[in-house]
Amino acid sequence: MSNLLISLFNNPELAKKLSMYDWSKVVSHGRDQNMLGRIWWRLQSNSVEKHVPDRVVPHFTSCNLFVEQQEININRELEDISNTLVSRGIDTTVLKGAAYIAVSSSCKHGRIFNDIDILVDHSKIRDAEIALMTQGWFHKKETDYDKRYFREWMHEIQPLIHKDRLTTIDLHHNILPLTNKKHFNADKLKTIKLKQVPLLTFDLVDRFIHSATHLFTEGEFPHAIRDITDLIILYQELDGEEETESAHNLILERSKALGLDDYVHLALLFVLKNLDKELEHRQVESLVSKNAITFYVTVPAFKFVFTADSIAQGNFINNVGLFWLYMRSHLIKMPLHVLIPHICRKFIHNMKEKFKEEPVNGANK
Repeated sequence: MSNLLISLFNNPELAKKLSMYDWSKVVSHGRDQNMLGRIWWRLQSNSVEKHVPDRVVPHFTSCNLFVEQQEININRELEDISNTLVSRGIDTTVLKGAAYIAVSSSCKHGRIFNDIDILVDHSKIRDAEIALMTQGWFHKKETDYDKRYFREWMHEIQPLIHKDRLTTIDLHHNILPLTNKKHFNADKLKTIKLKQVPLLTFDLVDRFIHSATHLFTEGEFPHAIRDITDLIILYQELDGEEETESAHNLILERSKALGLDDYVHLALLFVLKNLDKELEHRQVESLVSKNAITFYVTVPAFKFVFTADSIAQGNFINNVGLFWLYMRSHLIKMPLHVLIPHICRKFIHNMKEKFKEEPVNGANK
């Protein structure tokens, strides 16, 4: 893959050969993708950080300070969430970025994220919401339609933001929207207990599958490079566990059992390519190629997302691919009879908001 961030992540020795122009791209794109901290971790882990130009180092070190403070904050928030929910008998599973910190996964190194994602049983969603609100978390203003959209169709409710700390919690009751045809009850996912607080998280295999499902059902990719490196690291952690069969087989078997193999095959296709596992890559490629649209349209579109230094610089074909991924994500979320009215309603709402913002009769010029 040609993306400079991915190349530097996979091969930190490349730092010895980069020009100042290359470093400027690493800094700008790394900041956009929330990857500066992770790149700095990789450089330090491979003892090549001394090859970073002096003018560039402060960008990495300041990001690293932010990451260190973020870890402290997240651990504090998880303790608060535990006191709020578990004390009320609500079993709570920590997801994604906060989970990586909680289990000390290598994914936590240099990873910047905005939200704390947690999962509770669907029957407990209202109880959890009320409990969090009593401790200072509140929704932004919701329209009646937004309430219906999130509570009847999606796998989460609208984000909750703390009134003082501005912490954001995404409160989930599943990992897939209720309108997704592959939807299943989240209690099928295997969990483990955290050591620091009485919360849960997914075991390593299901952690990979959840992360893969999230990334490969999305239609917008603000942090695609960070997210694909999450999967690379999770795969390596699973592959490095003692007394287990290969990560490849474990993931394939588990994703098939959960009915998520279509999404996970796409994830493995790119992860295995980055890890130079040619035999496993060819096996997954043969599985993906059974669906012509996936193989000839979806895969090239994702390849552009993961290889371009900026998706804003794509040509016509690339832009068509991005549009397909956007539409695909909506088709995955909901059937056409729900999707078409939803898109129309959102378009009308956005146009109304746009006209509200435009100055009238030359005002504010």
